[in-house]
Amino acid sequence: MQIKMLNYEPMNEVHSNEVKLLEKLLKELNENKDVTNTLEEFIKDVEEHFTFEEGLMKKYDFFAYFPHKMEHDKIINELYNLRGKDNEYLKKYFKEHFIPWLDNHILTIDTVTAGFFNMVGAK
Repeated sequence: MQIKMLNYEPMNEVHSNEVKLLEKLLKELNENKDVTNTLEEFIKDVEEHFTFEEGLMKKYDFFAYFPHKMEHDKIINELYNLRGKDNEYLKKYFKEHFIPWLDNHILTIDTVTAGFFNMVGAK
């Protein structure tokens, strides 16, 4: 799975790691394996990803913090609700919702956020 690279390398690293975990999860789903542990690992990674970005947004007083955080909150709640769902449900969710959302999120608000972080010299 390819994702757009941003103008802020720390975000690219976080996104790349997340995509690797997502690919692992999708592979296990396609092989009809028990994905309970991999799903939990993925959710934990997404939580850390969002915490990282939100921490920087707060630190540098990012002007679009609240809409960006609202998107994060919506997705993390959706991921929590996936616990206990069967593999077919999970495959459909990731294919039809999460992956398109992630692509759009990176192309839009993450692109703006990364540009802002780069502009302010975020560390």
